[in-house]
Amino acid sequence: MKQILETLALVAVGTLVGSEFAVAAFFRPILGRLPDEAFWAARGNGAGLLGKVMPFWYLTSFALLVGVAAVAGSQRWLIGVGAGLMVAVVLLSVLVLVPINNKIAAWRTADEVSRVLAARWDRLHWLRVAMLAVIFLLLVVGVVNV
Repeated sequence: MKQILETLALVAVGTLVGSEFAVAAFFRPILGRLPDEAFWAARGNGAGLLGKVMPFWYLTSFALLVGVAAVAGSQRWLIGVGAGLMVAVVLLSVLVLVPINNKIAAWRTADEVSRVLAARWDRLHWLRVAMLAVIFLLLVVGVVNV
């Protein structure tokens, strides 16, 4: 059971990091080069869709981190630090990134587009990606018996 839980946590957190990295490194820069009309449509639609899916992915990842920490051996503290850092990521997301994302998702015309607001979200998203990468590293080191 322990190995199944660890595997699920590695898959959930690893794919979360990969997805968020792909958004930051590839998807957002591509959208940033679009003209305002296309930029508005893509950012608004993407914000709405990801805003519905990502909370479940984050909460599942957090629950799996807590579960692995509960059954982990001597490296339990590493996974616990990762779970604590996930709380910080969720707080950053809910308190800062989600309100910006909601404004982006609410754009109704290209005239409402704020590339400054989108760039702020992008910068803060990179911080979130870095934090998620640290969480994944802590999880990997915590579950690998070296």
